[in-house]
Amino acid sequence: MKRFGFILLAFTALIVAMPAQAQRGNTWYVSRSTGSNQNDGSREKPLQNIQKAIELASSGDVIRVAEGNYYGLLNCGTIKIDKGVSIIGGYSTDFSERNILVHRTYIQPSATSNGSASGQGTIQIGVMQSGTHVELDGLIMDRGNSVAYNPRGEGKPEGVASPMMQPIGTAGIGAPSIPESSVNTTETAIVYIQTGAKCDITIRNCAFLNGPNFGIKGSTSSTKIVIDNCIFVNIRMAAVELRGSSPAINSETQFTNNTILFTWSRLKDLGDMGYGFRYMPKMDSYLDHNIIGCSIFAGLDRTHLDTPADKEAERVTTCENSLFFCNRQADLTLPGGGMFLRVKASDFDDVEQLAKSDDNKEVTDASIFNGRINEAYLKGFLAATGAKGSMFANHYPVEDALKLFGAVPGYGAQNPE
Repeated sequence: MKRFGFILLAFTALIVAMPAQAQRGNTWYVSRSTGSNQNDGSREKPLQNIQKAIELASSGDVIRVAEGNYYGLLNCGTIKIDKGVSIIGGYSTDFSERNILVHRTYIQPSATSNGSASGQGTIQIGVMQSGTHVELDGLIMDRGNSVAYNPRGEGKPEGVASPMMQPIGTAGIGAPSIPESSVNTTETAIVYIQTGAKCDITIRNCAFLNGPNFGIKGSTSSTKIVIDNCIFVNIRMAAVELRGSSPAINSETQFTNNTILFTWSRLKDLGDMGYGFRYMPKMDSYLDHNIIGCSIFAGLDRTHLDTPADKEAERVTTCENSLFFCNRQADLTLPGGGMFLRVKASDFDDVEQLAKSDDNKEVTDASIFNGRINEAYLKGFLAATGAKGSMFANHYPVEDALKLFGAVPGYGAQNPE
């Protein structure tokens, strides 16, 4: 009897010592301004860091994040997600209200965080457990403060916020209003999905801004990815590049109600890359009600083929009800025609590789954005030439980028609910 009493007391003491949130096991709260990583993660005593909340959470938990700027522990430039959690931003400091454009939850690493960043993404999703789900909702992800811009001021059209971005691996100066005089542009996606990830993923109401490489990149194994109501502005290489990794079954991407503007090439010669969305092998991709514009090369790229040929025949790729705006060389690239076959949106109906291609439109009048596109940046982009280096991945102002939510009723990202 005494032994049982001792065990009971020890068990009770252990429960008391555990953080209150660990007993509830469902919702964690994070606040940059009022939180502490010594807190229990409750609404009254929030944590201070998203990475700490991920460490403490269990699969299926929700992490609610208040306004502020967040990245990894000790200001590391990387957040790693290794379990099926939902990270929901846009809350007021006391969590009484949610509005992602008013109470902004930034993932906005500084230039000094580059030295502590690791891996291929600012946010890395590496959940290898089937049946799990990762959700990102209401995050404003901006790499514009952690990349280098031309120190001599070259490639800065009138009215544009910064000179051109330095190529990957080269040094320069910090972003406008950022004091760093020595910054190195590193090759990093904003969200990177690690090869073979087995979780389903939903990314909704998010902004991907000023990316030095890709917006969302990676590969998954027999999973479903939903990307809905997001904006991608000033991304080098491609806004979205996702492929499947299962030899047995294709993964699936649903890409709906998104706005992609200003995707640049790999280097400032504007010679290669520069895509909005890329249809990749072993991935069924369904596109609907998007705006895809101002790609240095093409809005959509479908030049990568599955092997063997029977797998390519099984792959489903669609594009419906979307607007294509001032893409430099094509709205869609296909194999053939020299290096690539270049196709306009008006000809999508004749592209057999698109299983559905209804009601897509090509537009050239910037008035469709109702004054919410940065006119100086658009003018500079349309006039950019690689030989002179007149403009290349220049910083796009965050305030202007966020105006693109709801800019075109019925197409692209709408005002988040």
